[in-house]
Amino acid sequence: MARRTARAPLVLTDEQRSMLRELAGSRTAPQREVERAKVLLAYAGGKSPTEIQRLFGISRPAIYKCIDKALAAGPAAGLKDRYHRPYAPQISEAAKAWVIDLACRKPKDLGLAAELWTLSALAGYVAAHATAAGFERLARAGKSTVWRILDAHELKPHRVRYYLERRDAQFERKMEEVLMVYRDV
Repeated sequence: MARRTARAPLVLTDEQRSMLRELAGSRTAPQREVERAKVLLAYAGGKSPTEIQRLFGISRPAIYKCIDKALAAGPAAGLKDRYHRPYAPQISEAAKAWVIDLACRKPKDLGLAAELWTLSALAGYVAAHATAAGFERLARAGKSTVWRILDAHELKPHRVRYYLERRDAQFERKMEEVLMVYRDV
């Protein structure tokens, strides 16, 4: 196993030290952040990774990773996990925009018998028509994928309410006649 090289000392400001002490004593913060705060405080206090391992029972690779992140990007970065994707997104932004466009239309306008989209109906329509629209990956997308796309844009097509549009110019007169009949009865 390769021997680790010496690391630079971690210099903390009073504000950073105070923040780390508060986090290290927290009972409500995530456990991994509490442990990392303790590691950074101990390292800034002059303790070696071996002493930190014995003191807190944390693995040396975890200690080294925490210290390296703190030295590279600051103590706040040493506390957090880095977000990473295991692979590039397979559904393009254009495909997501197509799904959103479908969700904003009435199903009746697309030849379906429903007034509102259900998640199942929208996912089925997307899967059936995605290949023709040029989005191969969406042809295999299920309800959860469609839901994630809609949720990212805070869309709920099953909760859309439409208003009644008056197309009849004589609506007012006809309504009065009907109401007169009911009043007379």
